[in-house]
Amino acid sequence: MVLHLASTKAETEVRLTGPEEADRFARFLQGFLSANGFPFVIVHDSPERLGQLRRVVFEDVTLSDKFATEWLRQRGTAGTA
Repeated sequence: MVLHLASTKAETEVRLTGPEEADRFARFLQGFLSANGFPFVIVHDSPERLGQLRRVVFEDVTLSDKFATEWLRQRGTAGTA
């Protein structure tokens, strides 16, 4: 599994390894938005690049950092349960 995560300003870049991880990401994003009051977010999808790239852009840098931290924490525990 390859995961590249880079947070710049209010943008987080996530490279997914395949359809299963893309499904987990979609569920995580939905739950994150729900838990945080449905903030404004834009998700740029670039599947034509190697792997599946998602750029997640929030209006708020703090929320973007929280998103990146929670995604990394969730990814770290995904295969251990």
